Amino acid sequence: MEVHLWRGSPEQRALRAQVRKTGQFAYFDTQLDRPDWEGKAVLDFGGNAGNLLLNPDCVIRPENYYCMDVLREAIDEGRERFPGAHWFHYDRYNCSFNPEGAADAPIPDAGVEFDFILAYSVFTHTTREEMHELVGQLRARLAPGGALAFTFIDPHFQSWPGTYDGNNLKWRLEHFRKTDPEVCVEDLLEQSRGAAWCALVGGGRLFVESSGVWEGEDQTCMTYDVYYTTEFMRREFPRAAIRLPAGGEMQHCCIIRREA
Repeated sequence: MEVHLWRGSPEQRALRAQVRKTGQFAYFDTQLDRPDWEGKAVLDFGGNAGNLLLNPDCVIRPENYYCMDVLREAIDEGRERFPGAHWFHYDRYNCSFNPEGAADAPIPDAGVEFDFILAYSVFTHTTREEMHELVGQLRARLAPGGALAFTFIDPHFQSWPGTYDGNNLKWRLEHFRKTDPEVCVEDLLEQSRGAAWCALVGGGRLFVESSGVWEGEDQTCMTYDVYYTTEFMRREFPRAAIRLPAGGEMQHCCIIRREA
């Protein structure tokens, strides 16, 4: 799990370079129908150490790239690798990645309007209420004609029907069971049946149509995963376009545009 790569044991952190995802630019390029990126200001919200720029196919120039993340270590790492880009540590509370952060801290003002704001696997780790709050703040930072694109995971969707017969939630639960045999995959799947959305806390506690509760996250490397169906997201963001997963990913994409 990604949180362990940054906040886990030394052995888990050492794996970071080996398992780093580098396909985010290709994913968003496909979802946005291959737009013209030339000279466009791009915010990688929750961009870690510069995930978009790490994609070998990325055509975004570092001087047009802005990255914000709650992980200070990731921002420092990205700044060292791409000194010509713009880096912002967003010191906001997150139960998994930044439990020492400030609750409700506003998104930093980068001083520009963005043509593209991209958020990969960000709102899969926040509460529903926080998702709406942050999406509202991000929409206000779009330039005229700009687009906000962010991902979500549908718990009931089968992302790889040719090679895996389960849905996205089952896939995640089975991964948790590899390290915690007490995770009862079948019971949790039954609880999720028909749910419009759900939250999985610590890999083994499922909250149906609730953001859930947790405690003691500052002492442990806690995982927090939120799932929304496509129908639910269409109701939550009625003016958005919802796209199916692309490039072998399990993440759907929600695209909100500002009028030119």
